[in-house]
Amino acid sequence: MAAIREVLARLNEAADAFTQALDSQENDDRSSLREPDPWYNLSLLSAQALEAQGELIATAEAIIRLAKGPQACLTSYSDKVPLKGSITYHELSAALPIAPELLQRLVRLASLAGFLVEDKDGAVRHSAMSSVFLRDPPAADAARFLFDVDMRASNYFYDSIKLDPSGRDNRCCPVSLAFQKDDKSEAQAHPLTIWDILERDAALKAQFHSSMVAVLASPSHALKHVPNAYDWGKFKTLVDVGGSQGQASLAIAEKYEGIHIIVQDLPEVVEMLQPSRATEAARRLDFQAHDFFTEQRTVADGYFLRQVLHDWPDKEVQTIIKNLVPACRSGTKLLVMDIVLPVPGSIPWFMEKQLRSVDVSMFSLCSAKERTLEEFRTLVESCDARFRFEGVCTPPGSGTSLLSWVFDSGSGNARADEIPVNKDPLDG
Repeated sequence: MAAIREVLARLNEAADAFTQALDSQENDDRSSLREPDPWYNLSLLSAQALEAQGELIATAEAIIRLAKGPQACLTSYSDKVPLKGSITYHELSAALPIAPELLQRLVRLASLAGFLVEDKDGAVRHSAMSSVFLRDPPAADAARFLFDVDMRASNYFYDSIKLDPSGRDNRCCPVSLAFQKDDKSEAQAHPLTIWDILERDAALKAQFHSSMVAVLASPSHALKHVPNAYDWGKFKTLVDVGGSQGQASLAIAEKYEGIHIIVQDLPEVVEMLQPSRATEAARRLDFQAHDFFTEQRTVADGYFLRQVLHDWPDKEVQTIIKNLVPACRSGTKLLVMDIVLPVPGSIPWFMEKQLRSVDVSMFSLCSAKERTLEEFRTLVESCDARFRFEGVCTPPGSGTSLLSWVFDSGSGNARADEIPVNKDPLDG
């Protein structure tokens, strides 16, 4: 993209100007400038150095926005601005509960981050980033959910940790406390989980489900990674536990002929579904009402939990896994597809930052977490020693990994040095 190359050239120029400005002035510890993470005293920077610093920061932020793309950069929203053309501040304020003068101040700040544009006539039009609210409704809902729920909860981190230093009680998480403060009636006496909150607010629930569509549309969580993560042809029957509308199961069935998949979810989810029978693969999917906090009664060759366990604290995860055991037979597979947190510093900084952000977001929403490989192993194998770990595979480009266990009453667990990591699932 030409725009990235142009900004990159400006970034190099700004970096050269800033380093030259630092080198040309006195510094109270010049040796620190040669360190990988240099320290310098801002109060000693000259006017020239401060100007160069400002240009460097601005161009660095610009190239980050371009590299991430408009969907990933969403930080606010306004669907009142037309997709084509522009709108005056007075026209826009008439559709919003805000005075034109204050609106102008906010738009001018947002435009510096690449969100909305004030044109030469003083009217407001969309930038690539802000236009996502009209071009991509699921991405817009994800941004709205971030502001309506996640950001509201950020004010309650301290209170949550005071109440529950372990961070494992999903009725004391920041989101729960945030909504309790807003609801002085029943919720005050009976703390709510995020799932209770969504059930009580139909609009928020719809927004949440729409935002999940945006997640599935992201390259790192695309459905194409699911059939590539394992040799699903080993199974005649598979149960997709908490499988929602069966999108992941359909992706598997389309690639692997002969597999029959039972998609399980709560009764209210299954009742709303209108399963398609249009293709041969779709006809190999059946939907079944089941609460994974109750005992599993459907016997199958394998049980698949995709992005389920990261929604729950350890205690609840143990309940989910233990409820599968009565249906397990020797050779039954347990397959978990979730983010696997890396060893700190083992992957690029930007990627690790994203994963750590998601991890803390799971705490905020439901006192849950993303887990390391060792945490997954410890958690699953503590439920029943007959679960023997087989390995983990991360398909190229996927943000999630597939971990597999086999239920085997005659074998112990593999030693850590025997764990096959990132093995090609089709190698056998």
